[in-house]
Amino acid sequence: MTLVSFPPSPARHFAVVVQVNYLSLSLRLVDLVATIPLEKKKRLCLELMRISVISQLQRSFSMEFPSLVSLKLPSPMETHLWYIRPDEVKIPSLLKHYSQLLSPSEIDKVSQLRGDQLKKNALLARTLVRTTIARYQTNNAVDPRSLMFKKNTYGKPEVDWQNYKNCNIPPLHFNISHTDSLIACGVTVHVPVGIDVEDKERKIKHDVLAFAERFYSADEVKFLSTIPDPESQRKEFIKLWTLKEAYVKALGKGFSAAPFNTFTIQSKAGTKGEYNLCKTSEMTTSSLEKTNNCNGEWKFSLLELADSHYAAICIEDDQASGGAPMRVIVRKTIPFVEDELISESILL
Repeated sequence: MTLVSFPPSPARHFAVVVQVNYLSLSLRLVDLVATIPLEKKKRLCLELMRISVISQLQRSFSMEFPSLVSLKLPSPMETHLWYIRPDEVKIPSLLKHYSQLLSPSEIDKVSQLRGDQLKKNALLARTLVRTTIARYQTNNAVDPRSLMFKKNTYGKPEVDWQNYKNCNIPPLHFNISHTDSLIACGVTVHVPVGIDVEDKERKIKHDVLAFAERFYSADEVKFLSTIPDPESQRKEFIKLWTLKEAYVKALGKGFSAAPFNTFTIQSKAGTKGEYNLCKTSEMTTSSLEKTNNCNGEWKFSLLELADSHYAAICIEDDQASGGAPMRVIVRKTIPFVEDELISESILL
């Protein structure tokens, strides 16, 4: 037999280089894995298995909607916080099924947005609201597709519970917030709720103190001015913004009804992640102002989500809590695919 030798082609040369680089990378990975403690190896394997299972579930999503896992209603002074990471929802067929949950008007609003990412995030936001509320059902009375919404006088969305005459669910309050990389929905019973999420790495284009002087109360500006480190100052600015946004959204009256400089958020002494709301005596920060009337009418919690975001929650105190702090239960979800109870959310 005569062996015929062909001159190496560019494609063949590329394949050889890839194989060599792959072998080199594989050897490096072997060396790296050998240095990882056993417990971390187990966690890594479990996470890889979880990602693989989720990917398979999304690809094989059936034509029929599976049932959502029903949950008990939040107890008094308790908030359930659900969040979704848009970058984890990648399969077009799953997004198509989500679109079937929306009302015609919601679909129109989503389709009018410019850019695929904006459309996707808007779709996920509406899906998160519908599937979250539908979990708290009795006798399977609520279907995510049948939910109807209305807006209060100031434009804050609410569930129109009048359409569910045979439903025994106490009125659920919800609020939603989102960034490009995370969408969250908070749920309470009987008391209004406001939430806000902000990326921890969010950049402030202007000087932090100059920006704070435009929007924050004099006491908050004074607090920020005592922080010498610019990075720490930026983080505290974002935390305050998140808390103030949550309060305004819990009020449900819009920013014009409660400008940021008309109230002060202060950390509650001796607590972790709890804050006080103090009304200010002046509508502007152009003169010296006193903060007074610090009360417990509203309760706050500030926590971290997914190591990348600050989340602030504000609820109205029902006066029956006896001063007890708010309890927050956090879950991460890919609706109909995965629900995960997050126990490591960090109160700040």
